[in-house]
Amino acid sequence: MRISEFGGEDALISLIRDRFAGAAGAGLALGIGDDAALIEIGERFLVVTTDLLVENTHFRMDINDPYLLGWKSAAVNISDIAAMGGEPTYSFVSIGLPDIDVSVVESIYQGLADANASFGSAIAGGDTVGSSAGIVINVTQLGTVERAEVARRDGARAGDSVIVTNTLGDSLAGLQLLLKLGLDEARRASTFCVEKHLKPEPRVAEARAAVKTGKVHAMMDLSDGLSLDLARLCAASGVGARVKADALPLSQDLHIASARLDADPAALAAAGGEDYELLITCGASDSAALINAIESVGSSARVIGEIVERSGIVLVSPDGAERPMPTGWQHF
Repeated sequence: MRISEFGGEDALISLIRDRFAGAAGAGLALGIGDDAALIEIGERFLVVTTDLLVENTHFRMDINDPYLLGWKSAAVNISDIAAMGGEPTYSFVSIGLPDIDVSVVESIYQGLADANASFGSAIAGGDTVGSSAGIVINVTQLGTVERAEVARRDGARAGDSVIVTNTLGDSLAGLQLLLKLGLDEARRASTFCVEKHLKPEPRVAEARAAVKTGKVHAMMDLSDGLSLDLARLCAASGVGARVKADALPLSQDLHIASARLDADPAALAAAGGEDYELLITCGASDSAALINAIESVGSSARVIGEIVERSGIVLVSPDGAERPMPTGWQHF
């Protein structure tokens, strides 16, 4: 049976977790199934995550820039540390390379180094190998978080508000502009959307501000799109969710890009991957305080829906009609 027939990425991860992963205990507080693992180190947790980017699967060099590729490779891992409420510390980079110009490699590493430095981390090691299949970058990112402030996916409760930071769908719009128009013309169409795709900003300060309130019930980052990631959070918590279509935060640039793409901006926001914004649930009465904490560090946040007892995720139109959420990014 092929992976796509087996149930895709989530089913494969469940198989690996259930049959081959180490059990929590003896220092491992949380293993496979969240944005990162948690390992006990005294009064704090060591937060560990890893992510793999493969040329022509996750990026294309004809519509990318080596520096921005390095930045994004670091940023997507730092985002996972943020999703757990943590602070990034050190990064280990393993890279597979064809026999390319050394200046390209230097630019990739400059992007990696700058992204690390921007969020309090540093490159501490890694590996380099030859690759006949294009550029392959794997980053293992470390961080730490206080035991009382760690955020997980499995704490959402019926009645919680669902909150997201900033705007959604911009990265997918940027990718579609790049694929349709190429790098230069896509930038002219919407520099903002293209930058959101090529140079994501992990929400470390926002996540730290949120967990400091003590009001976060569940949190993760939006890497594969709101529809898929909210479904994962709900599955981990044993709940469902209702998302209000007219509450989705849409940027003006998304509307501009959508017109150029002849696309529905709300569908891009609901299904679009690689936004790397935060998805948070908290008690409904605590949502204002949590939003204020996030806004205090320079980002916006808003309530887009609620957690419900029944399973499943639905998108609610202004007239009250419910329909399934658009499908997000799938690896298989």
